[in-house]
Amino acid sequence: MRRIGDGEHFDRLLRAARGHWGESPGGDRCVVAEVFDQDIRVVVRTLMAAKAVCGMISGRLVVLGDPEARRLAEVFGAARDLQPETLPAVLVTGRVDRGLPRDIPVVHVHGKGTLQAYALFPGDGASSFHDDLPGRVAEFFELRVWPNRDLIRASAERVAWQEKSGYQVRTDTERRQLRSYGCARLGLDPGLPTIVVFNHVAGQDTELFETTARFAASDESANWLFLDPFAGGHARMKYVADALSTNILWSLADVGVAFSDSDLPAFGIPVIQAGWSAGADCGATHVARSPSELSHLLEEAVARHAKGDTILGPEQRERARLWLWLRRCGADVPTQLLPHWAHGADYARVLAVNLRYVERDGDPLFGAVHRMWERREPLLTRFDFRHPAGLSTSLTPARSTR
Repeated sequence: MRRIGDGEHFDRLLRAARGHWGESPGGDRCVVAEVFDQDIRVVVRTLMAAKAVCGMISGRLVVLGDPEARRLAEVFGAARDLQPETLPAVLVTGRVDRGLPRDIPVVHVHGKGTLQAYALFPGDGASSFHDDLPGRVAEFFELRVWPNRDLIRASAERVAWQEKSGYQVRTDTERRQLRSYGCARLGLDPGLPTIVVFNHVAGQDTELFETTARFAASDESANWLFLDPFAGGHARMKYVADALSTNILWSLADVGVAFSDSDLPAFGIPVIQAGWSAGADCGATHVARSPSELSHLLEEAVARHAKGDTILGPEQRERARLWLWLRRCGADVPTQLLPHWAHGADYARVLAVNLRYVERDGDPLFGAVHRMWERREPLLTRFDFRHPAGLSTSLTPARSTR
């Protein structure tokens, strides 16, 4: 992570941003950007999304954040009034909590890639941002992505291949060999199904995590691998943390219990979704909304996999690949202004070069924000999903007609 203000290129970045944005006139409406993160990549992407909204609604930018973040925000044209008299028209933020307002549009900048954001608008639901977002994302998925699955399939396969690069097992024989080795190393029975529980965050989804641990402690008909600490247990329950390689861990796994987004169904491993995920309602996982539902799903998973069956259906796997594609490609907006997340420690230098030499006119970032805003869509998109012909042209390599 590169913290704001660190490195020899930060002052250069300030000069480049000041020259790029100029005076940045604003209107009467107020766009508030929250930039409390210490990672410059998160702060810059939040500011850039907020600037795009400002330009669209003729609003002025007001930034709430730490002094270093506000210093950067000022060269992006942020006003100095930390408590504006005008009520915010929009909130752009890099973090989500249950206290987010629902009476104004909220844009949540998230993820890695280049630029990804979710959005909810007044009237999109009666609960919190956290509770309402998965349903809105699922509506978009059913309306815009799933009907275009034939167009997207080849691209989704490429994305899946790239994402699988950390898992280098090529054949079922290799997987069986690694599974046998992993079971011997951990003292597990290779004839039993193996359930892997992962991505739990302490203090979140506590009831469901404890339900999972209690079920595992009462069930010796499966092997249970926890990547997070648990209390109690038996010989077939193991806390492995990061002791296993990706190849061994996922060669062992028959079922995953996930407490956040998981790509495993896209690669043939079913997942019981026990924690929050923006894509929970897109049909790729088995969602447990209560302890009783979770216990039922765990019981079914153990029973079916013990018989050599699976709880993963063919449609679930395809939906999982489409959801993976949407997160990694369809909802990741490429822009010449923002460097990719992977630039890491070099982010400030690359951003300074971009702001010095790239014109913002016609940049995809602004078109994507405008499209999301005008259509009240729940996420930024790289493509215009309302025009399948254009989507086909974007996704399919041009073929010669000669």
